[in-house]
Amino acid sequence: MRFRIFTFVCLCLVFTANAADAPLEATRQFESPYDIEVVIFERFGEGGSEQWPRDLDRPDINRAVGNLSIPGSQGSNAIILPKKARELGPAVYTLSRKGARVHVHQAWRQDIRGRNSSTWYWIGNSRLNGLIRVSKGRYLHLDTDLLLRSSEEGTDYRVKLHRRMRGGELHYVDHPKVGILIRTARLDLTPAPEPEAEPQAPTPAPPVDEPGEQRSPMPDSLPRAMPDPT
Repeated sequence: MRFRIFTFVCLCLVFTANAADAPLEATRQFESPYDIEVVIFERFGEGGSEQWPRDLDRPDINRAVGNLSIPGSQGSNAIILPKKARELGPAVYTLSRKGARVHVHQAWRQDIRGRNSSTWYWIGNSRLNGLIRVSKGRYLHLDTDLLLRSSEEGTDYRVKLHRRMRGGELHYVDHPKVGILIRTARLDLTPAPEPEAEPQAPTPAPPVDEPGEQRSPMPDSLPRAMPDPT
């Protein structure tokens, strides 16, 4: 069932790498800027006989450097991208039609640090919220520490997930109760080189008489034909 949902979602996507509208001056403060888009959804009636231990602890909100659910929150070290920059809208529509409940659909720009990065962000709503981090080693890495308050069972689920990813690709992270779609795209801030001007052909110089050369004067009129004596 999970595989069918993921396959159906992928078939509905038109995946392009568009540059999102965000302040260039603010972006240049980043050393390694990436655009990140995340969809987190809850599935109903799945999970089968899998038993997940209750984790009564909660994600530590004090670890968050900013709140991605509040655009422009102070100290977030991220730029929240406008809705028109999101490319996973078709997937959100498909998931909703399939009976999933989408809790998070957010896109932002950030500077991705190393694997020991402490750049965790708070994300979500009253039903599903917690921490998310994207870091970088040889590959990109996604880590989550989320809390889902299930309305079906009246049970809280701690969702701690990890996924190794390649940049520029769409990834799906699976869980019996929660699914995550994430895409990343690295920005190239190197200014494009200015086009080189095409060399112009040199202007030909006017002819110059050689020293001692005399030009024959042009006759005033053409010679007339003489009568034939015969």
